[in-house]
Amino acid sequence: MLPLLRIVAALTLAFSLGLHWGALQLVAWTGMIVTYSRDASLAEAVSKTFDGEHPCTLCLAIQEGRAQEKKQEQQQTKPTSKFDLGLVWQPIQFDFFMPRAWQPVHDLAAPSRVDPPPKPRPKPGDLTPA
Repeated sequence: MLPLLRIVAALTLAFSLGLHWGALQLVAWTGMIVTYSRDASLAEAVSKTFDGEHPCTLCLAIQEGRAQEKKQEQQQTKPTSKFDLGLVWQPIQFDFFMPRAWQPVHDLAAPSRVDPPPKPRPKPGDLTPA
């Protein structure tokens, strides 16, 4: 169960950071290189893949998805009204010269133990649960 939970947590983090677009783009570039290398040399296929003039359908879908995601983020960050009544920052003034009340290191009213430890001390195997 724990490995599954870790995988779910890692995927959630990856999606929240937008790493899925990078993974999809890597898949698209790999497919483009394979497709273009069928008709030309590997150098020409790589050049055609990364020149930006020959996008595949997956590249176009990725661009559209990123644009929609960015548009949603911008809509969420825009204030809904003209008046943004957020928190107002006010500086805090500290008085470092104010005397502090004396606080004892230990509580003098706490009960103390006066009985000595048992002799001979019990061995770990001698203790029986009650």
